[in-house]
Amino acid sequence: MYFPKQTKNELYRRLRVQLEHLKVPFTDDFVGTAAKSDYIIDAIFGFSFSGEVREPFPAVIRALAEGKVPVLAVDAPSSWNIEDGPPKDGPGKGYNPPALVSMTAPKPLIKWFQGRHFVGGRFVSHAIAEKYGFDVPPYQGSDQIVEIGSHGERL
Repeated sequence: MYFPKQTKNELYRRLRVQLEHLKVPFTDDFVGTAAKSDYIIDAIFGFSFSGEVREPFPAVIRALAEGKVPVLAVDAPSSWNIEDGPPKDGPGKGYNPPALVSMTAPKPLIKWFQGRHFVGGRFVSHAIAEKYGFDVPPYQGSDQIVEIGSHGERL
């Protein structure tokens, strides 16, 4: 777990404690640790992120974009704009990870995404989906995610 900016936010403090109890190792060296990893989960920013990417994150995003280790982005590849997709310049230019899991529902940026796309939103009722104008894909058995194509078709 790479967690470079500690916060006083109670939710994040509790998450760190939970991960420590689960013996999830923490690192201060993202680039070095990433190179020795089998897979990386990109959950640096939430989908509501906006503004300039500040240190130490430009180096991390460049490492994600240039690395050989497969990446699964959560909700949005870091540095992408939720409405306008990948940045035209800066540390995320050219970053398009091999997989994305959209939580609840796909975001508009999916128009630019080229990898495998999953939706994790089984917990969303049809009434809520209807209220907000999106479709809930058909989940099989007790699956919590479903793979969908770039045009919303189930794979």
